[in-house]
Amino acid sequence: MIVFLTTKAHDYTLKDVAKWKIADIRLLSYDALFQAKSLPEATYVFTDFDRLGFWELELAADAYRNLSAAGMRVLNDPARACQRYSLLKALKAEGINRFNIWRVEDGEWPDRYPVFLRFQSAHRGPLSGLLATSAEVERQIEWALSMGHPRKELMLVEYCAEPIRGQLFRKLASFRIGDRVFLSLSVHEQNWVAKEGQVGLADQADYEWEQQALAENRYSATIKRAFEIAELEYGRADFGLVSGTPQIYEINTNPHIPPGTNPHIFSTRTANQTLARQNFIEALTSIDTPSRFWNRKRIPNAPLILEQMQRDPKSAVLRWTP
Repeated sequence: MIVFLTTKAHDYTLKDVAKWKIADIRLLSYDALFQAKSLPEATYVFTDFDRLGFWELELAADAYRNLSAAGMRVLNDPARACQRYSLLKALKAEGINRFNIWRVEDGEWPDRYPVFLRFQSAHRGPLSGLLATSAEVERQIEWALSMGHPRKELMLVEYCAEPIRGQLFRKLASFRIGDRVFLSLSVHEQNWVAKEGQVGLADQADYEWEQQALAENRYSATIKRAFEIAELEYGRADFGLVSGTPQIYEINTNPHIPPGTNPHIFSTRTANQTLARQNFIEALTSIDTPSRFWNRKRIPNAPLILEQMQRDPKSAVLRWTP
């Protein structure tokens, strides 16, 4: 059994995976976890840290330790995991990333341009286009504050992207699941903010490049090192290539996993989808803990969890998603 811990509103990312007939996969909200006195023997994967407040993050870290002490296999320690700002700072210091970032709340200011404004936590993409001067930055920050965006969430990121040709940009992704790091599918957009991909932009040569990269598991050494710096054992690293070198933009601990392959006009892309899905399945099954749902272990009620129950006695009861 593999149990994924998510915020209640964001378990949709894994609902399709839970239906796959590859392992007994369960989805559990943090609200339910914080009340549980016993849990089934399983592998537990903590995710969604950037959607947790301080109180919830501390509770999650405490639960991680209780599960580990009970002999469970547990991935992603909430107390140790780097979130976006600290991770990007560390990757720059390590020499993996060449671009810098600055936190608005700390009074940090860019020394190189262009930059763009974004949130530290939310997965909403940039809050601005590319900003070329300090005056533009000041205006954009003031606009963000006037719209009610919290200052402590604002950060400036140095632009670091490169089209593969013309104005066509490619975003790459690699997963880590346990000890396995493997390249996944790419997306293409006519925009430096490549996220979901646009149909009809990539050609046969692009998908042949992707196929070869998947077969070779390119960039795995660099991506593995990034996960080690982030102290994460599960997630998806999103990155691009600049002068042939990976530039890592984030590691998402709760990425959306699509249901399977989609029909495509290029058979090479269809084959690539199949290979990427198979790699994901093999990696996921490698962390599975064989058990039955009712083979449960008692989890100590730490003071934090007891206090949470006293403060919010009507919070959600333990529910499992089949």
